[in-house]
Amino acid sequence: MFKDFKDVAPDPLKLPINGRLYVIPPVSAADGLKAWQWIKNGAKADGTSAKVEDVARLLLGAAHKRLLADKVSWQALNRVYLTVISDFTNGRSAAEVMWETGGNPKALTAMTRSAKPEGDDMTPPPDSTNGTRTSHAKPTRES
Repeated sequence: MFKDFKDVAPDPLKLPINGRLYVIPPVSAADGLKAWQWIKNGAKADGTSAKVEDVARLLLGAAHKRLLADKVSWQALNRVYLTVISDFTNGRSAAEVMWETGGNPKALTAMTRSAKPEGDDMTPPPDSTNGTRTSHAKPTRES
């Protein structure tokens, strides 16, 4: 028998900004389905464009109003948007990486490299027999 969902569901997303902890409530089924449609179609049901801000506001729920009322900086709000969307689309680990890096490609690369265990190279050595066939080089005009 499966455990009750409340026992396996992830904890709410908790984002600290300027000494205050913002708790992002779980997304309702209706809002989750709506967000997926907006992301998939790039548009809302009425045909207007669905922007990152629209999806993030939907996912944030009441926390969005608190963030605005507290006058958090644009940089913090943008980081919240990216993090909540990452949490929704790719899970908590991705959200944590987004929160730490803000999506900066150099920071993402550095974080990924530092998290990779020693010797965890997924590329098989050239002489391995991994079941793939190699094709012979095709002759070129230079050969």
